[in-house]
Amino acid sequence: MTSATTTAYQLCNSCAVAVAYGDMTALNTESTAQVLAFMADHGYLTQADDIDPPGYWLCECCGIDQLGAGRTFTHD
Repeated sequence: MTSATTTAYQLCNSCAVAVAYGDMTALNTESTAQVLAFMADHGYLTQADDIDPPGYWLCECCGIDQLGAGRTFTHD
């Protein structure tokens, strides 16, 4: 029997919009290149869930520390 594993990525709301819709207008210009590289490296991702981790957490797309809500994305 084969086990399927799903990798989940925690993204801030600005990166979530960029990944889901290709809309880069909410991004800081300093992080645009990193977001584009993340999108190229990870391919098509699907939004999985809204998250609100306690305390600070790191957006896996732009690499900026976050406080508050975000979104989880996975591969199909």
